[in-house]
Amino acid sequence: MARRAQNALEPGYASKILQGFAGGFVVAVLLIVIFEAPFPVAVMFGVIGIAAMWPTELAARKKHALKTLEREPWQVWPCRLEGEGASADNQAFVGARVLLLAPDRTPVAAFRGAMSVEHWLSVRDGRGVVWFCGDLRVGGWIALPARPASSLFRAVPAPDLLGAGTTTGALVGLEEAAIAAATSETVWTWISEQ
Repeated sequence: MARRAQNALEPGYASKILQGFAGGFVVAVLLIVIFEAPFPVAVMFGVIGIAAMWPTELAARKKHALKTLEREPWQVWPCRLEGEGASADNQAFVGARVLLLAPDRTPVAAFRGAMSVEHWLSVRDGRGVVWFCGDLRVGGWIALPARPASSLFRAVPAPDLLGAGTTTGALVGLEEAAIAAATSETVWTWISEQ
């Protein structure tokens, strides 16, 4: 799973590298045009601009995420998804709130993250099953069962969501079905690994 997830992590990484090169180029051009700096000096400051904008934070997060995915086991959880609207950085992503549910449908853990609109819409009525990798207290990674590597997203703990959103009516049946699906998938995985 971790190897397949390498390309799915941090979708903005390539655009950050492009921004670094564009920033370095703009710095070099401005130094030449406005300040009439010699070409070697402009190039030197352009390289410094690229280095300053290089996405080292994203690379470090990606490395940490891959270590987590290799080290931690995956857990199957029934869940309730709630949306917070499109992400400010990218309109292709939805701010998602994920509540992991106990068998009595009460939230056990709550997370915030961003997931693609396509994956958001694939969870019918916001009730389903997710795979969680990490620590429920500090966060981790959540994936949808159908295409785990491509649906992988960072989950940040959100304890303020616990106890929110009681379910009534037809959605109770959907949550019970999700709990049954998570239970059967966990049992099947345990049996097949023995």
